[in-house]
Amino acid sequence: MWPGVRCSATGSVIEIDLSGHRLNGSITPQIGALSKLKCLNLSSNNLRGELPSSLGNLTQLAVLDVSYNEIHSIPLEIEKMENLVSSIIPLQIRNLKKLMTLHFGNCQLYGSIPPNIGKLKSLVNLHLSSNMLVGPIPSSVNKLTNLASLVLDDNQLNGSIPQEIGRLTNLVTLDLSSNMLVGPIPQNLGKLSRLESFSLYQNKINGSMPLEIRNLGKLSYIDLSYNNLSGQIPSFLGLLSSFSSLRLDSNLFEGFIPSDIGKIKKSR
Repeated sequence: MWPGVRCSATGSVIEIDLSGHRLNGSITPQIGALSKLKCLNLSSNNLRGELPSSLGNLTQLAVLDVSYNEIHSIPLEIEKMENLVSSIIPLQIRNLKKLMTLHFGNCQLYGSIPPNIGKLKSLVNLHLSSNMLVGPIPSSVNKLTNLASLVLDDNQLNGSIPQEIGRLTNLVTLDLSSNMLVGPIPQNLGKLSRLESFSLYQNKINGSMPLEIRNLGKLSYIDLSYNNLSGQIPSFLGLLSSFSSLRLDSNLFEGFIPSDIGKIKKSR
């Protein structure tokens, strides 16, 4: 009868949801004794330290959420949890082939995105925003062809946007804003025909806007502000009738604002 705890008919604890309960301290290693646990949600608390290695004993766990805490270390034993389908996991783990959602937002992570992230081929949502991640976006991300949402904003990622990003044809949301990315916008971006939201705000992207962007007929939000984009503002933007928000400020554009932009009736 404890709040946030659910048991099976045989009396085994199968679900713990204590999100937003102002818990503090560390997670006890005794959590690993709950061998029948299927859902563990401790998000939005004040928990600190590292996750106990005993979590590896929770082989039936399908949902693990410790986001919005101050967890700074996650043990490799977590890779034993092969039934995870929606979780927050250490970036080193590559064997969770059923994983669909990886949400590590605002977890004070540092280091680089592991190059083997592409092995999590069932991923639909990859959110690593508001951390201290450095280094390039690994090219293996382009193997995550089921991705609908790729959110890596507010980190310190550098290098260029992978040229093969056009393989992620199921993408609806792509947010790479507030990083240190350089180079041009890849032409292959034009293959993301389902893309609705695209943000590169506050990077060091240069070159001109590729003509291929005109193929993004579902694009409703685009923010390319605070970069080093140059050349003329392309007139084809006026042909994208789905626009509700368009930001190009604080770049190096020259020339006139194309009159066709006036055809964007929803833009604000």
